[in-house]
Amino acid sequence: MKRSLHTWDTSSSPFTSVIGTNHVPSSAELDQLQDLLVEPQHELKRLQSEICRLQSLLDALLSEKNGVETYIEAHRTLMSPIRRIPSETLGEIFMHCLPSDTHPFAVRDMKQAPLLITTICRHWRCVAIDTPILWSSLHVHLP
Repeated sequence: MKRSLHTWDTSSSPFTSVIGTNHVPSSAELDQLQDLLVEPQHELKRLQSEICRLQSLLDALLSEKNGVETYIEAHRTLMSPIRRIPSETLGEIFMHCLPSDTHPFAVRDMKQAPLLITTICRHWRCVAIDTPILWSSLHVHLP
């Protein structure tokens, strides 16, 4: 990577004393300014091009990283301990999600057990449906 030896510091400019003022440059100063800006403008274009190239490389690497992370996460999910709980034990856990003794009947509401449990995944839905005690006290309101 080519680096410029110039520091591009305005304090080293021949126009330091007038930078940031309302000075109106003469025609000769305008010519001098044009000449003075040729090299920094080329350097700016080079830097912009290099940044664009590196940004493209970074975008490609980030995309590849996201793909690897997705692959890893998908496989780690398969190793989750909850997947190895026997259906009978899972049904017992679901029973503890039902309303307490103060409200003995489950409400027909998708935000509460037992209906909520059926929305988690196919396996949980099958276990919940195959656990009769979850459905033995469902409150159905008739208007």
